[in-house]
Amino acid sequence: MNYKSLLTYLALLPLLTVSVLAQAIDKPTGVDSESFLKAARKNLLGNCWIKLDGQINITRDGARVRPMSLKCAAQLIPNKITFKATIQKSQSFKVEHIFGKKHDTKILENTLGKDNGFKQVGLKPSDLSLAFMYWDFIKEYPNESLGVVNQFKCRVYLLGNPDGGEYVKVWLSTKFKAPFQVEWYDKNTLKEKKPLQTLVFDDFAEKNKVWIPLEINVTNKKGTLQVKFDIKKVDAAFSRTVPKDLYKTEN
Repeated sequence: MNYKSLLTYLALLPLLTVSVLAQAIDKPTGVDSESFLKAARKNLLGNCWIKLDGQINITRDGARVRPMSLKCAAQLIPNKITFKATIQKSQSFKVEHIFGKKHDTKILENTLGKDNGFKQVGLKPSDLSLAFMYWDFIKEYPNESLGVVNQFKCRVYLLGNPDGGEYVKVWLSTKFKAPFQVEWYDKNTLKEKKPLQTLVFDDFAEKNKVWIPLEINVTNKKGTLQVKFDIKKVDAAFSRTVPKDLYKTEN
């Protein structure tokens, strides 16, 4: 995940609180909608791999619930993401997303079973893969600013899942071309403007010049989730080849 251009932004991230304030400030100007989106997509794929180890902290009805372990691994190359997530050390989901002129999604592995930990917390493994960034462009909304202490100007996009039935509203930094916030909808909730799920990228770190997310805060019908990865257990690199054990995430 190439976040080289985010150095200044990442230095300011501690000032960006989880409680996000958004307000419309003007209409999109400058680069046209699809060209800006194309540049943001290009910014995310840079022949690299990442491996993350952490947990999902859950708050439900105001009370903390026992956390679940989470490991993720991904290889990102132009127009393709291969992503695997394992929850509770044994339930895994691995998928390959191909974008560009040809779109294809292949499920390479699925051992989630009936006792699906992701379903228990209302989160899909693919929600963490950034695959939504490559969904079909539908429209662009007026620009908004995110942040309480610092105002980060964003371009706001509505994208549709090419496989149908699902939409995301994405806030992309105009300066750094990176997602700050994401909201998920279906057809009904889109009309009502009531998101099914909201995700905020709240902290990043650098490993071998690759910028990776360390904290992701999610709100959905199951409660409030904090996806937090341990910087001491993070590994990443810019490379066309990946470690042999990249996708060994069950231990």
